[in-house]
Amino acid sequence: MATHRLPRLLAGTLAVLALGVTAPAEASAQAAAAPACKGASCNGKNPNATGCDKDAVTPAGAVARSDGGGPPAVQMRYSKKCNAVWARFESAANSNFRGRLEIRNRNPYVFHASPNYPAYTTMVNASLATRPCVEHYDGVGGSWACTKKWY
Repeated sequence: MATHRLPRLLAGTLAVLALGVTAPAEASAQAAAAPACKGASCNGKNPNATGCDKDAVTPAGAVARSDGGGPPAVQMRYSKKCNAVWARFESAANSNFRGRLEIRNRNPYVFHASPNYPAYTTMVNASLATRPCVEHYDGVGGSWACTKKWY
């Protein structure tokens, strides 16, 4: 009889050890997938540094073009995972352009284009009404082209 118990005891021990090894790995994967911030806790944070850029999309129509209609364009980016938005230039652009993320009833986030990379703002809670804007900056300012729609 003792010989029949040993395989069962070994099988049970191996099952417990296997669970102990895989459970932390699963927990680590879930923790890695969790956003670094969500909603209001993302305000003022960098979308790339937090990983919020990984699932970001540009909502339909959320692209502002300069008065001439050409490049560069400023997109409003949205991360569902982080429930946050920010504005960015679609691509690297002449530094004579500025972008802006308008936030209804708050100060906007303004940023300058870069010829080396697509510049962007920090994030704000997606529950706030926002819209992207672009301006060919002449040193004086005030000629912003924004989307008509607030998102």
